[in-house]
Amino acid sequence: MKAREERLRRYLDQITKPLGGLDPIVEQPIAVRRRTEILEGVAGLDGGMEESGQPLAILPAAPPGTDGRKSAVTAELFDAAQRGIQKLRDGRDPLSPDEMAGIEAIIIPDKRPALDIIGGRFAVTQAMWSHLTEDKAVHARLLAAIPCVGRVELPGQTRIPYGGTGFVVGDRLLMTNRHVAGIFAQGVGDRRITFRNGMSAGVDFLRERGRPTGPVLNVLRVRMIHLWWDMALLEVDGLPAGSDSLRLSVQDARDLAGREVAVIGYPAYDPLRNDPTVQDKIYDRTYGVKRLQPGLLAPGRDTASFGKLVRAAAHDCSTLGGASGSVVVDLETGEAIALHFGGRYLDINVAVPAFELARDGRVWDAGVRFAASRPEGAPPEWLRAWNDTEVSMPDAPPAGPALSRSTAAPPPDAPTSMPGATAPGGGRVTLEVPLRITIELGTPNPGAGATVSGTTAAASGAGDTERPVEPAHEEDFHTRNGYDPDFLGVTVPMPAPRDPSVLAPLKAGGTRLDYQNFSILMHAERRLALVTGSNITRDATLRQPEPGRDYSRKGLGGMTRNDSEKWFSDPRLDGRFQLSDAFFTKDRGAFDKGHIVRREDVTWGRTYDEVRRANGDTFHVTNCSPQVASFNRSGESVDNWGDLENLVQAESAAERLTVFAGPILDRGDETFVGVGDDRRVLRVKIPSRYWKLAVARKATGIAAYGFVLEQDLSAVDLEFVVPDNFRRYQVPLTAIEEATGIDFGETLRNADTYDSAVEMAHLGGLERTDSLVATEPAHRRPTPNGGDDAEAEPGSERRAPDDFTETAVRWRTARSLEALRRQIDARAPQRSKASDGTIGDAAHAARSSDHNPWVRDGAFGIVTAMDITHDPAGGCDAGALADAIVKRGDRRVKYVIWNRRIVNSSPIGSSPAWIWREYTGANPHNKHIHISVLPEKEMYDDETLWRI
Repeated sequence: MKAREERLRRYLDQITKPLGGLDPIVEQPIAVRRRTEILEGVAGLDGGMEESGQPLAILPAAPPGTDGRKSAVTAELFDAAQRGIQKLRDGRDPLSPDEMAGIEAIIIPDKRPALDIIGGRFAVTQAMWSHLTEDKAVHARLLAAIPCVGRVELPGQTRIPYGGTGFVVGDRLLMTNRHVAGIFAQGVGDRRITFRNGMSAGVDFLRERGRPTGPVLNVLRVRMIHLWWDMALLEVDGLPAGSDSLRLSVQDARDLAGREVAVIGYPAYDPLRNDPTVQDKIYDRTYGVKRLQPGLLAPGRDTASFGKLVRAAAHDCSTLGGASGSVVVDLETGEAIALHFGGRYLDINVAVPAFELARDGRVWDAGVRFAASRPEGAPPEWLRAWNDTEVSMPDAPPAGPALSRSTAAPPPDAPTSMPGATAPGGGRVTLEVPLRITIELGTPNPGAGATVSGTTAAASGAGDTERPVEPAHEEDFHTRNGYDPDFLGVTVPMPAPRDPSVLAPLKAGGTRLDYQNFSILMHAERRLALVTGSNITRDATLRQPEPGRDYSRKGLGGMTRNDSEKWFSDPRLDGRFQLSDAFFTKDRGAFDKGHIVRREDVTWGRTYDEVRRANGDTFHVTNCSPQVASFNRSGESVDNWGDLENLVQAESAAERLTVFAGPILDRGDETFVGVGDDRRVLRVKIPSRYWKLAVARKATGIAAYGFVLEQDLSAVDLEFVVPDNFRRYQVPLTAIEEATGIDFGETLRNADTYDSAVEMAHLGGLERTDSLVATEPAHRRPTPNGGDDAEAEPGSERRAPDDFTETAVRWRTARSLEALRRQIDARAPQRSKASDGTIGDAAHAARSSDHNPWVRDGAFGIVTAMDITHDPAGGCDAGALADAIVKRGDRRVKYVIWNRRIVNSSPIGSSPAWIWREYTGANPHNKHIHISVLPEKEMYDDETLWRI
């Protein structure tokens, strides 16, 4: 709360400076003489604003083209805003959550509104911005700019509703962000760009509130993805030659602080940055439509962009995630003075200065129209980036839908990490986060997780029968260097568990296993790597230090074509702390041996022997984690762990990387019954989630990128059935620390890039989440059942604790309910889980619900409710389950809801305990059963077998 309050204070100081600060606002008290009118959001109803006693500068704007009503604004919110503003001015008591929400929902949209554009026009009700319509010249400039702005569509995509915003800058030419184009195109520069497999794009220049959508014009090709700035140029079909376009300014926006501007774009729902309730009030629960957002330019700001530190233009207009690619219009000239690309709530927004693009001859050659001649002076240093690319990149056809599956191999002398290069039989997808990362999509790899690359080993002549062979490796571990904390030129200590007692001890003492270029800490109970740390480089002199030697996977392993890789134990660690190779090879193929430290990452050295030593070390079972095949192999499916490994390794020739990785070991992980050595039965909990942290050097120190990837394990008798797609996330380091119990240390926490990558949330299908709640296994994800348990406890008005309002709640499900779920799954292993859920969504959080984590247990909030899907055909009849729970009268139960009826374990009014009565909530509960348990720990955490 304190950090958010301080950001709010700074932001208010900034946006109220032209008015003389906070004093004028405080001096106009928010009078509420006609509460009924304010509850309805007056603005133009009978009596008018003057009669209500409400100052014009305080009332929120009503959407133009509506009847003036703004349903969600309440009198209490106005009162809270007044109290909060007074506190901020006086510098006294801290703000309450209501006061903070009131300020954000009333004052900020008044000073930095988001105005609806309807029929190509807009209306202003805020006094501060009345000149946008009253000044005819300014008004005309904005009306001319509006038709040039369109929404970048992604036809056929369901995960991403739309890509962002773009605006016309020349004949059939649309400008948007590089990270927007990166969603559907791959490559960089202006010569070798292709559409991603199965992707296309279009532009809709309407998409106004309450209006029909316009025709979607196809993006024919990507003309340019800029090498330095977050800018891309798209060629759009249907924009006739000579059509109106915006002219780009040659003035430097970074030197024009205080100049009035307006952002025109399509703000999207953005709960990662903004309180959802406040956001709904500001935008009236309507997103993805064209809006005009006025504000002021601020001094230039250094910010991260694709792994570089750039001096960006800055502004304080209101924006949300979908505003990526919006035009920043100079109100004085009507020119496009900048290209918006990112920002942070209650802080500042950043944009590409049009001035810098005007200094690039290639942008002029592409057909972009500027308002004046090219700026004079020496060319900028960043233009050298083009030269580096042109040396290795021959001319190639431009991107287009017909080229979405390029099969042309890169030239022989092209580096393997060359932007836009493709592999035979597949494609290479480049992702910017802002670290450039590449995903290889190719044909399935032979063997369990094996990939054959480079030179093929000689055939054994033994036919096609595979034989397990241990790859060449050394057993004298005195030569191992292990993870080097100074590898990046900045000391980056290896993370360690907060509780060292969970680590497996080595026979010779200590807990760290050092290998060639990487190290491992083993979890004793789970027999899996808890933390790995590795040093990565793509320096060709270290990847292949002795030309002419065989550096293929088979060659380094000393294996023939028909050999399969057999993993081996580490003699420095007792066998009871390791899973044997037999677990992976004798379990009917349920799992791959998934490298935690990726083999390709660490196979480098000063000599061939060092490279071979590193290759062999990765095949120790200590580096192995059970992963289903399609999760592990990058060629088997999309969005998987193998892809994320490729993501981290690519482009490391330009900068070294340090990578930490491991599984998230959760007590709720599914147990798999397999075999070990001597056919012994092994019961192993299989991780459903894995984390990876990539650390790169940058101009100001280091940057850290945290990721989590989930493999969905739906148990059947022998194996696991896995969906085709996987969910992957960028998350804050603190969220990984909470989920794993690992301490990354201040160096890495301070280098976390999560906050600076807000606008890249959907890039390449990568989702973002502030909390690992979103990546929980399916049975702990938010309940999909809207209105669930509403009216279950009439009159209850519980509220979340204050410290739950600023950050995502660290939560877990009541263990008694987890025990019930496990019993149900054991009886009905193939049941549907479509309506399963635990924690509630934003709608649940706004009212009393046991789906909210309001029961406190130490640092955790406890969810004391669970929904189980009704699926009689799959073995789970919710009616029979409800009857069994009621018949047994389990002491843990608080209430059960099923099929429009509810039963409580205690008397409710005139209704006795354990007697069904009518349930009046909106959700009929005929597709799932709701079970709530009592809020006392001895009840909600009692894992005694349920009698069902």
